[in-house]
Amino acid sequence: MSEKKALPVNEYKQIKHNIGNGRPTILAFGMSHCYSCLAMSKLFAEVLEKHPEYQIYAIDGQKERIVSRDIYKLKEMPTQIFFNERGEEVFRHTGAYKKPVLEIILKKWGFV
Repeated sequence: MSEKKALPVNEYKQIKHNIGNGRPTILAFGMSHCYSCLAMSKLFAEVLEKHPEYQIYAIDGQKERIVSRDIYKLKEMPTQIFFNERGEEVFRHTGAYKKPVLEIILKKWGFV
């Protein structure tokens, strides 16, 4: 059985222009040494394999402290922030969850 791959980590300054570009977007904040963060990243990578049109970006919340702490006011990792097609935050979740829960969330917020 092959090992699941995690999302590539992005710099916020490289992807922030995609928020509000007419497509829903997810920012998945995590840290490289966090087991739950890695699990969520692998789950989102699996979603992107099926739906490459989705905009899901992994952000290292530790390396990008100013973004995670000052812009998005995050206190814990992993945290996922869901934006609608206009760039408005519609949902945020702290912690990890299983694939069936993620599928419900994706459907509710217009990804599926």
